[in-house]
Amino acid sequence: MSRKARQRTSRLPIRMQLMLPIAAALMGMLVLGLFQTVSVWDEYQNATDAEVLAGLSADLNDALEAHRMEAGPLVESVINGGGGQFDSAVARRETDWAFDRLEEAAPGVTSRFPDLEDDLESLFTKAEGLETARAAFDRLASGEADFTDDDVADAYLVYRDVANKIVSIAAILPRMVDDAGVAAHLDSLAALMQASRIAAEIQFTVSTDLVSLGEAQAVVVGRAELSNVAYLSGNFDRQITEFQANASSETSAVYKAAMDSEDIETAQEALGVYVRGNVPTISPQDFSNAQGSIIAALDTSQESVLDAMQVDVDEIRDASSRTLLTTFALVIVLALTSIISAAMLARRISLRVDGVREATLTAAYDTLPKTVAAVSQAANADEVDRLLQTAKRQTVMSTDSRYADELDSLAEAFSAAHHQALRQTANQALLRIDVEAMMKTLARRGQSLIRRQQQVMESLVEQSPDHAVPDEWRSVYHLLARMRRNEENLLLLAGGDPQRRYNHPANLDTIIRDAVAEIEDAGRVMVENQVSARLETKPAGDLVRILAELLDNAAAYSPPTQSVRVTSRRSGSEIVISIADDGIGLAPEPMAAINRRLAEPTQLNSELTATMGLLVVGRLAAEHSVSVQLHSTMGKGTLALVRIPASAHAEDPVGLSPDQGSAARLALSARAANLPVTGTGAEAAGSGAVEPIVPRPRKAGPAPEPRPVAGGTLNGSKPVAAPAGPAPETLDVTFRKVNRALENSGRTNGAELPRRAPGSRLLPGSVPSARQGGGADLDPAEIRDRLAGFASGIAAAAAHEQRQ
Repeated sequence: MSRKARQRTSRLPIRMQLMLPIAAALMGMLVLGLFQTVSVWDEYQNATDAEVLAGLSADLNDALEAHRMEAGPLVESVINGGGGQFDSAVARRETDWAFDRLEEAAPGVTSRFPDLEDDLESLFTKAEGLETARAAFDRLASGEADFTDDDVADAYLVYRDVANKIVSIAAILPRMVDDAGVAAHLDSLAALMQASRIAAEIQFTVSTDLVSLGEAQAVVVGRAELSNVAYLSGNFDRQITEFQANASSETSAVYKAAMDSEDIETAQEALGVYVRGNVPTISPQDFSNAQGSIIAALDTSQESVLDAMQVDVDEIRDASSRTLLTTFALVIVLALTSIISAAMLARRISLRVDGVREATLTAAYDTLPKTVAAVSQAANADEVDRLLQTAKRQTVMSTDSRYADELDSLAEAFSAAHHQALRQTANQALLRIDVEAMMKTLARRGQSLIRRQQQVMESLVEQSPDHAVPDEWRSVYHLLARMRRNEENLLLLAGGDPQRRYNHPANLDTIIRDAVAEIEDAGRVMVENQVSARLETKPAGDLVRILAELLDNAAAYSPPTQSVRVTSRRSGSEIVISIADDGIGLAPEPMAAINRRLAEPTQLNSELTATMGLLVVGRLAAEHSVSVQLHSTMGKGTLALVRIPASAHAEDPVGLSPDQGSAARLALSARAANLPVTGTGAEAAGSGAVEPIVPRPRKAGPAPEPRPVAGGTLNGSKPVAAPAGPAPETLDVTFRKVNRALENSGRTNGAELPRRAPGSRLLPGSVPSARQGGGADLDPAEIRDRLAGFASGIAAAAAHEQRQ
């Protein structure tokens, strides 16, 4: 089956799906275009009208207040009896400015409300007569005129007509707005403006009449003045009632608080006495001040009404603006939806398929590999279960409940496959944990058995006369040490903790000595330690394992006649230990692969079992931040560099000496070529090489002595007779056997002369062959195969000669 499914050719289902949303979008757009837009536009216009009328009412209120404040100094002058105390220039300027602002706002108001044009023109015409009225009041204040003069009466009528016109225009405004809340505010404001005008007229009328009554020493009020004030008082009460009927709760509360004062009560009591026809005992000045408190309270209430109306107007304007913008946005969205819905719906299925594919690939290449990597590092079953549950939640493909179709079933199938893969991964991890636990148990049991065998051999050495140690015992003891190290490596790779080698910080000399004693060819190791330092207990023991593995590799992959050099030096705060051999070396690619494994150690598997030592080195080096790197050149050997950080160093303890072990153990252990033997009771200098700890070949019968000839055999020694007896069926090809075969190849012929062949004394690969035609170097694996074949042939020939 092809991995890419063929696309469907039928478009009928897509066409049917496209027509329905397009038709619905078009119908919705038409409905909103015909109805909603008109309604929203009307609301927006009403909000604009309310805003214009609110501004006009505020300007009218300012003009009325300024006009009323202009008459205040006149009342004070009349009450005080004139005498040049009348000065209303400031108040008159405020009045002129208020009317100027009103005239500036008039064109905008009349453009939206043409019905107000005549009323505003009439107001401005009446306001033109204020200058003449002001001149008459100036003469009245200075004493040049009296209240009974015609020009003073006309001036009073001008002032009253202007105030009445302002109030009448304010009373018209509520009928011109559609919003009930704004209309109620305008009604309340008009009632308060009328009440304020009436209160100011009462203040002026009663104060001046009290002055006249006081001069005449009358005890009753005249009928004309009484009827006028009674009419004004009743009209005032009616305006207050209308205000309270239309005012909001907040405005009513402000009015009640403002009217709650002693001066207002005094003014109301005095006015009640006056309306009953009696002359109140209050002075004209005190009544004017008390009545001024009522006017001030009304002004406070007017400001509250204006503030509340402005808030409502702002809310209406904002709401209408939002509604208008929302409507336009919806119309645009519907228009765009009707255009692009076809393409979107056509791709819906393909996008859902792509979503399932993307989720599957994410789980396959991201979630699953990360989960596998995390589970492979899990230490116990609980951690495996936790990681499995987390990965399951991440790999569940989200589906839309609105689309319960085949694509959802496909997504659920992929999720089930992912969960099965996770379950198998968890099973593998649990199996690995079980195998590691089994490996730990077997490794510890093997360690115990090997240690018992070593103790048996040590007891044999202690019981032998003069602690004589045969070479075979040393070989067996060393093989036991190799087996113990192998068990420790298995235990370490299985996640266990091998037994500590030291119980206290160890010298670097001791660490290198113990590492050398772990390998088979310890006699070939040359140690040059230039550092006197101690390492902490745990890093010291692990460093022995690291150096032992590196020394073992260096000795195994280098000629048996060449030494392995170990040197140590300081580099800043680090200690650098180098291990160099003269083997055939490695090519750059395998060397880079080995360094990567050392830097990033992986789990042990069947492929890496042959190089288990590298995994051990990498694990231990990573645990203590030790850097291990290999450098190699083809034909020139390999160099291993071990960098020990300062964090592993230990201070020199006082009175603490390293444990050298028992004399039997030291006698059975191997040592480096240039290190002395200590602890056995027979300390000897280590100037020469020590014989490697390997089983010696079996000796054959005596060989005929060769004649003396010029020159000598290999290393200046005599030829060694070939061992007798049948050769083993399987050949163990190592550098040591190759060397022994080369030494045995110096047999004499029948003429008692040694047979020599060109190049027979050279190790295979020690002399580079001439390059043919400048071609590329052979593969290192092929070179090793050829050398192994060559060594196998030499060993087979030697064995054949021995049998003959």
